[in-house]
Amino acid sequence: MNPSIKRIALVADLHGNLPAVQALEKDLEQRGIREIYCLGDVVGKGPSSAETFDWAFSHCQVLLQGNWDSGIGYMQFPNDKFYYGQLGPERMKKLREMPQEYSFTLSGRKIRLLHGRPVMRELLSPTSASEKLEWLFDPNYQVVGYADIHRQALRMIGTRGILFNTGAVGNGLGVPMVQYTILTGSETDGDAPFDISFVTFPYDREAAVADAEKVQKDLPKWDLYCKEIRTARYSRMNSGKND
Repeated sequence: MNPSIKRIALVADLHGNLPAVQALEKDLEQRGIREIYCLGDVVGKGPSSAETFDWAFSHCQVLLQGNWDSGIGYMQFPNDKFYYGQLGPERMKKLREMPQEYSFTLSGRKIRLLHGRPVMRELLSPTSASEKLEWLFDPNYQVVGYADIHRQALRMIGTRGILFNTGAVGNGLGVPMVQYTILTGSETDGDAPFDISFVTFPYDREAAVADAEKVQKDLPKWDLYCKEIRTARYSRMNSGKND
């Protein structure tokens, strides 16, 4: 491969699902991808937040703050005590210090990455009206990538540029698989091709369910987490918190 060509894996929404993260790591190793950017929500929902947190901080060159990372890091919700105890003070401090967005240039395209919330005041789907999404390209981005909705998507927003969603590693909706995105482009050639590739593959979902069942007395909404893992359908009522 041309040395100026870079491949970047964009991962997000690990959500304490260790079997999914282990499957992700194996896939990245097989592809030889070593540059990994995480678009947030490394913790919460699943039973293994400490493990997925540690994986993200040891493997990702860029690590953004998602709504669950913020909510747990700032201890905003009393029902999340399980995660507070599992993560401990040092990890909680790091959650609070994570940046909320990141930008860089690849193949001449200026790219903006974010999780979704808390940068977004309300969670916007790629299918939302274009006028609700255009602000994401201000002041002069050509590509915007985000996570949070747990479904991969790609859309042109008028003449502004490309909007895409990475999908979720540990809590995929739509398809019950690991989902992530690969960007390929040149660091030096502004006229080089720019590729966005979506990756999906199965993992041991029953192992993820078994991990949750072991701590079901303490894990908040463990049954809804297991239902989402098995069905890839959203199961939580909107409570105004870290849904």
